[in-house]
Amino acid sequence: MDTNTNLQRHPEPKPSLPGIGKAIFVLVFFVLVLLLGLSMVHHRFFQGERIHHNGSVGQ
Repeated sequence: MDTNTNLQRHPEPKPSLPGIGKAIFVLVFFVLVLLLGLSMVHHRFFQGERIHHNGSVGQ
């Protein structure tokens, strides 16, 4: 039997911050949802009064 001790497997190094990718994704997602919400609120409430052809005001 030929056993070679030089072929020992070294454990792969673990990432120093395993949750950093998930944290960045959550942060970017939260910022995008916040910006979308602000845009929707601005569009809905701050466009001024709209007068329709039938004489009603607003949406």
